[in-house]
Amino acid sequence: MVAGILVSPLVIVLAAILLIFCLKLAFTYLAGAREIKRLESTAKSPVFEQFGSSLAGLITIRAFSKSDTFIDIIYDKINDHAQAWWVMWLFNRWLGIRMNLIAAVFSTLTAALVVFLPGISAPLAGFALSFALQCNSAIAFALRHYANIELNMNAAERVIEYSNIELESQGGADAPAAWPTEGRLEVSDLVVGYAPDLPPILKGLSFTVEKNQRVGVVGRTGAGKSSLTLALFRFLEAREGQILIDGLDVSKIKLHDLRSRLAIIPQDPVLFSGTVRSNLDPFDEYGDSELYDALARVHLIASSDDDATLTSQVASPRQSGGTGSTTPDTATVQQANTNVFTSLSAPISEGGLNLSQGQRQLLCLARAIVARPKLMVLDEATSAVDMETDALIQQSIRAEFGRNATTLLVIAHRLSTIADFDRILVMDAGKAVEFGPPSELMQIDNGVFKNLVDNSGEKAVLEKMMFE
Repeated sequence: MVAGILVSPLVIVLAAILLIFCLKLAFTYLAGAREIKRLESTAKSPVFEQFGSSLAGLITIRAFSKSDTFIDIIYDKINDHAQAWWVMWLFNRWLGIRMNLIAAVFSTLTAALVVFLPGISAPLAGFALSFALQCNSAIAFALRHYANIELNMNAAERVIEYSNIELESQGGADAPAAWPTEGRLEVSDLVVGYAPDLPPILKGLSFTVEKNQRVGVVGRTGAGKSSLTLALFRFLEAREGQILIDGLDVSKIKLHDLRSRLAIIPQDPVLFSGTVRSNLDPFDEYGDSELYDALARVHLIASSDDDATLTSQVASPRQSGGTGSTTPDTATVQQANTNVFTSLSAPISEGGLNLSQGQRQLLCLARAIVARPKLMVLDEATSAVDMETDALIQQSIRAEFGRNATTLLVIAHRLSTIADFDRILVMDAGKAVEFGPPSELMQIDNGVFKNLVDNSGEKAVLEKMMFE
């Protein structure tokens, strides 16, 4: 600008006009590019999510020959992102062409001014023109980077949006130090919904579980079994009614106290990257013997009086030529089949991906056994194991939690899991339609529980468990 002033003060007028036109173009560009940037950022995340999910389930995808299906899915998501990216670049080219056009007009006018003004020497004219070209580039550079900064602030906008998500209420009274002491559960006229604008899932549910009772919860899909669990831990707040544990309303106490005093084993087990020990005892409160005992009770390792485990410690050696020697191939098989749970320092990958689904559920069950809660909820906790293993696990649950006076609330995947429980809660459409000992429920003509047993395919086995 100073160089232009040396030629003529009129250059300032041209520069001001140039700046006004460039600002108008920049703001017009930002109005559309800002929204396109949001779409581009939103379309990028599903590509990474699909890629990560495909890697995690690669074995299953290949086993079912679905590679082409997943390739098509990720191509569709890449196309969605490419569409937004392409439009983003069209916006950039739109701005670039017009900025260059204005720059050309400015340079032409500056050159004309230099030519027509009398008394300007050739060196001064060349000096002014060179700086006029740089002035245009500087304005374009500044506006371009201002636009990029505003578009990149889309990331900060998304972070702020997540930071403003409404949190669960952390207030409430402190629970008594020893609470719960008995594990008595009372649910009275409970009404729960997933969102304020959605209809309720539980519609006036009422039942009572005495201390040290084992109660099975059954019902068809959508009956509200898992919603009851979410309400118990206050993941869903009650609209009406209340839940009392040892006479204390759970809605009146702090969330931390509630969730730290109860135990739950969900259908989808939750494990963290670390070791077997850190997953069993994250706060380092128990000794090795207690942790190994818990693993033995869920049959992940052999106990002192039982050599059968769910994960073989060593593969059976193959004999070669009758000499009893182990071949190198057999040694490799033995190493591959070593039971990871024989060492508390054995690594566990993120989400427990180096374990099978059944092993993850059993490890979560062992974690609950170590904690010895007074009230424990099992949400189809053995759905990923076979019938024989399920029977062994149920024996461990009955022995361990019965001895420690624990109240069990079990959402059943198989009726055989809860057929000999003290009481059965049968749910339908968010209400308790039947509640009582299984032998009594079987006496109800056209009863819901009786109908479930009749259609289970193992009626004789279930009746034997219930009546004997």
